[in-house]
Amino acid sequence: ITAAPAVSGALVYLSSNDGRLYALNTGTGAEIWRFAIEDKISSGAIVIKEPGGEGDWVLLNGYDGITRALNATDGRVIWTYKTDDFINGAPAVVDGRYVVFGGCDAQVHVVNLKDGSLVHKIPTSAQIPASIGTFGTMAFCGNYANQAVAFDVLGGKVAWVYEDRALPFFSSPAVNDRLVLIGSRDKHLHAIDRKTGESAWKFRTGGRVEGSPIVFANGVVFGSSDGRLYAASLDAGAELWQLDLGESLVASA
Repeated sequence: ITAAPAVSGALVYLSSNDGRLYALNTGTGAEIWRFAIEDKISSGAIVIKEPGGEGDWVLLNGYDGITRALNATDGRVIWTYKTDDFINGAPAVVDGRYVVFGGCDAQVHVVNLKDGSLVHKIPTSAQIPASIGTFGTMAFCGNYANQAVAFDVLGGKVAWVYEDRALPFFSSPAVNDRLVLIGSRDKHLHAIDRKTGESAWKFRTGGRVEGSPIVFANGVVFGSSDGRLYAASLDAGAELWQLDLGESLVASA
């Protein structure tokens, strides 16, 4: 199990590298239903409201390169969209209309939430290993070309590209109204101006920063493979505190 579960109402949705998505009762852990594919599911599912309806859908990416919308109650397939390579990250919803995600085909895919039809494919320079971050109608991700990239989802184009050192951005970004915060294998958390793509500050750790950070009103919390959990201020990236947990931290905060 490499991804966080999703919880909605009485069910928790858990993806696994055994190729199954499990829907479990949150109170008892009893299995309600399962959905299987022919490859691993390394990304987490997300739960959304059905477009124009009152029920819930589960959006799921698989290592088989397929994105699926499932009925949250029974796991029935609503629609599928196929890419040309593996997908490791979870999808995101933009503007209430579009499902956005990246994959190992070095593309950001924008598909119609209602029926899974393709809206845009936006190319980038290398594989996208993690989930997409969003703000408004913009999407943000890192790639194996050592870049953090911003995408104009409605326009179907790249808005800016940020590069610093020759090491990939492996984490998912956290985004607020001012900053895109993303970890790199260069041992830093990078804070990037959300509008311009220019560096705001960098925070150095003793190891790779591969898990996604979590952003609060007055700070950001993230882990490092040096075994520490860090908190930094948002204005200048000053350290607020650190907690030594003794083992490499590679999961998201």
